[in-house]
Amino acid sequence: IAQMRGFITGKRYRVITVFVDQFSDLSFVYTQKSTTAEETVQAKEAFERYAKSHQVMIKHYHADNGIFAEAEFVRSVEKSNQTISFCGVNAHHMNGHAEKRIRDLQENARAMLLHAKRRWPSAVTANLWPYAVRMANDIHNFAPSIREGLSPIERFSQVQVSPRVRHSHAFACPVYTLDGNLQAGKRIPKWNDRSRIGLFLGWSPRHS
Repeated sequence: IAQMRGFITGKRYRVITVFVDQFSDLSFVYTQKSTTAEETVQAKEAFERYAKSHQVMIKHYHADNGIFAEAEFVRSVEKSNQTISFCGVNAHHMNGHAEKRIRDLQENARAMLLHAKRRWPSAVTANLWPYAVRMANDIHNFAPSIREGLSPIERFSQVQVSPRVRHSHAFACPVYTLDGNLQAGKRIPKWNDRSRIGLFLGWSPRHS
């Protein structure tokens, strides 16, 4: 689990909730430690904050049954003056757009993760799968379509957005961060490492 500071945790992300906008084809993923209604409502609120940052208001949800039919999630929908509809029982094809996106993200993330593990087996483990899914989703949102030349994020926000080509790297490739003392303007011994090595896990949702 991503941490800014503190002791290393043994907790793990277990599931991801995926939201797909039918108009723009944009998708939003939210990592969760469990499938409880409380965390799923948090995922809904996170998606709505993301949409609001692009001047988009969510009016309706179409979902599977299961956790989305729980009273706590439905109350959250009603509290936000939204509406919700459900697929038929065991009829996931009625939400085929979202189901296809989930499969695409899963397959792209698996390919990136397996490739990275072959290249750096001592550093890459299956526990990094949530970040591979998130990166696969970011790539989809920022990649222009062949037909229109517009990316999903551009159609969603109605604003021209340039692809993040300069800051794009292969998943889990080595990245180097300048030593903290050098960042602070201090000196270090001449033959010491000037940076520490890490893994590129995609673009941070909180840092510039």
